[in-house]
Amino acid sequence: MLPLPLKSEYLEYKKDTDAVASWLASTAKKCGFPADQLKSGSWDTSDAASLSSAKSTSSGRKKGKARKAASAAVQATKKAIQGVSKYIVAIADYPKLAKHIADTADPNIKVPDNFVATIDRVISIRSGFGERLAEHGAGPKTKDDLKHRHFVEVLKKVREALLPRMSSRAASSTGPKASTSDELSNRFSGLAVEEPSQAFLDAPDVERPTQPAEDKTVYEAERLAEFEEALTAYTMMMNDLARIRATIRWIWENYQKGLFDIAAAAVATDTAIALARGIIDEAEPSFKNFEEGTWGVQHSFFLMLCRRKGHDVDSVFAHDPSDNFNYEFYDLADECYMNAHRCLLSFLAILSPDHLPIIREGVMGHYDPTANRDRLPGHAKFKEDQILLMEFLSELTVVTRIIPTYPVEDEFMRGVKEMDQTRKVPFSLVFAAQTFLDIHHLLRAGVSRGSKSMQNEIKHLSQTLKDHLDYHKKNKLWIQNWPERMDEMLRLVIKQGQEIIADPVYHCKVGYYRRNKLPIASSMKPNRIVDYSPVLAGLNLLSYRGDVYSIGIDAANAWGSIQYATHLYSALQNEKLVDLHFWPDLETGQALLPESSFFPGGNAPKTPKKYLDTFILQMGAAGVPRGIKKGLPVSSMFVEKYLKRTEVPWTPENIHDIVSRSGFEPTGEMGKGNLLLWKIEEKDQKDIEKKRAAEVKGKKREEYLRPDELIQAAVMALNAEVMEMAFPYLTLHKSCWEMMKLVKEKNHQRLSQIFGSGYLNDKSQMPFVIGYIFMTTCGECPGHLRTMDLMKQAAEAVKEYVRRGSGDLCLKLCAEMGRPVQFVDEEELM
Repeated sequence: MLPLPLKSEYLEYKKDTDAVASWLASTAKKCGFPADQLKSGSWDTSDAASLSSAKSTSSGRKKGKARKAASAAVQATKKAIQGVSKYIVAIADYPKLAKHIADTADPNIKVPDNFVATIDRVISIRSGFGERLAEHGAGPKTKDDLKHRHFVEVLKKVREALLPRMSSRAASSTGPKASTSDELSNRFSGLAVEEPSQAFLDAPDVERPTQPAEDKTVYEAERLAEFEEALTAYTMMMNDLARIRATIRWIWENYQKGLFDIAAAAVATDTAIALARGIIDEAEPSFKNFEEGTWGVQHSFFLMLCRRKGHDVDSVFAHDPSDNFNYEFYDLADECYMNAHRCLLSFLAILSPDHLPIIREGVMGHYDPTANRDRLPGHAKFKEDQILLMEFLSELTVVTRIIPTYPVEDEFMRGVKEMDQTRKVPFSLVFAAQTFLDIHHLLRAGVSRGSKSMQNEIKHLSQTLKDHLDYHKKNKLWIQNWPERMDEMLRLVIKQGQEIIADPVYHCKVGYYRRNKLPIASSMKPNRIVDYSPVLAGLNLLSYRGDVYSIGIDAANAWGSIQYATHLYSALQNEKLVDLHFWPDLETGQALLPESSFFPGGNAPKTPKKYLDTFILQMGAAGVPRGIKKGLPVSSMFVEKYLKRTEVPWTPENIHDIVSRSGFEPTGEMGKGNLLLWKIEEKDQKDIEKKRAAEVKGKKREEYLRPDELIQAAVMALNAEVMEMAFPYLTLHKSCWEMMKLVKEKNHQRLSQIFGSGYLNDKSQMPFVIGYIFMTTCGECPGHLRTMDLMKQAAEAVKEYVRRGSGDLCLKLCAEMGRPVQFVDEEELM
């Protein structure tokens, strides 16, 4: 089953508090609560003011089209206002609203059971937090800090006031249960994926109360601006991030084992960080009102964890005026992102707008990836983090300031750009930096393998583009469907590949040193940015693959080479003139692409008459040739983001929509070593879509599953499409054209006798040869009997071509790019 969108502990809590406020306010409004008694002002004020503003924009009499346009604008404004009107419900108003609802004369006003369940969840989560905070040395110290306890009491009063209008089942319930010590400990841990709030993750989807359909106002609960509220939000956020962080580790563990492609791992990782950013952006406003903002709340959370582990707070600090952090606590600090945050703050301190912060290799110290990190003391581990981050941040700053045309932008780069512009460290950047470190700590010396894979594959793919241009120039092959601008695009993509491998960051640094008359260290090498970041390496590769894939399919469609060669090869196999898997390249290409791209209806013809009829349909009986359908339903969406820099907000909803398009169905489990990804046949695709739709039936889009499963599904779907995306279609195009040339040579004399010496007008009509052969096979040549002679000659041509060693050129190239292909019988996999 494919997972559904994100289920976040913090977002679920926020939805619960907003749902309580929304139902209270909307129901009280429906019951006639006087708006002038609201502490935070009338809920009608924003609508009235907005509508008044809309009216003012249409003041002054207009005529003709201007009048109509103004009227339309006003109507659009009104609709927009009605759709986004927002009202913050003050906590002080909760009891008044609840009492008014309870006292209403309308007997139809009932308190729905889902409201009771929702308010009970909020009370349960929040009750006991103060005591637990006090236990760990972070309890309420002032009257303001006691507002949280007041909030819980307010919720209890609301529940009690509404008791008479509850159902007998809800009224007879014992109410919210106080959180147990273990539950609270879990909330404060935020450290282990298995530990925090597992009951929350395994719980069935919840249903929240809704407001009347006619009330278009969006109600939100007042956010308490005190420390305990911030720690509550931070703890829940940490639990959410812990699960995403563990999923990213899982991705790279499987990459390390050779199970995931570098581009698939990179895209899934960047998408996971984007999901984490969404959670952080929701929670971070809760921290801004406190000293040092998120850093201050994080610091307090870290101290609380130390207390929970039995450490005295004084022991956390060292007696060193230059650095008072006790590195014996490195691992705890790592688990709550303190180390990465400290490094980012240090980099920000030297980030001047007046000069480029280029940090040379070795300036921060020597990083030894061959060392056993598990045996390193805390200060040595932090030194590794510092070297890695400071050097890599230098690379990213060069890109964000000087190279706006850099091929891709990941979440880490985006965060560095934001930090440089705002002079603040967003916590989403902290998470991205920690992910960067996690990947390094896992892969160690193998971290640059992704860069090598990227460079190797780009070189090979670039060569297929060059070979295509050279082949067509040498053979003087021109066709109307492939204008000169297409060749220009090929040359541009070749140039882009060369620039990626040459490394624009390296050349910018060299230029900077020369302009400033600084020595260029011999240790400075190209591609440090992708050597350090397998994520950027993978995204660069995805972007380049996307270009070459699109060019390959366009070329095959323009010339008809792969499609028409497949028609001939299929007929030869059906007539038992060539064996199965005799031409591995063509069979692989056919297997990767949709069957309907080759045969109308998706089924290969089985009789001589059908060979010809199907071929004519493919050629375009209605005047329009049928081409290969571009696939990659999942990868293509990510290519759109990274290749074209489109501003796609990676929300759980649209990620789910993308992943659910996958043309593969998994069976087995990766952990058991029996996972297989089966390509869904086109005829079964609609049935699969119905099945997937049934899996989500009855669920609200905001109440789906958790992010780790969503990301796992994304990386599996991306990985399944790698072979189709990276297959050298241009090489196959050339092979198919060469084969057709050989078929023509073998049959030229007979074709001239039957169809005349001018049976081809020019070289671009080479596929017509296959049509002529099919005509002789089914006896559709006037004055000539049906004969298999030309078909047999074609079989000899195919055999000769393949035996030259040209039948597996594409597969050899795939192996050189790190993706060997094997043919196995389906029964062997069952």
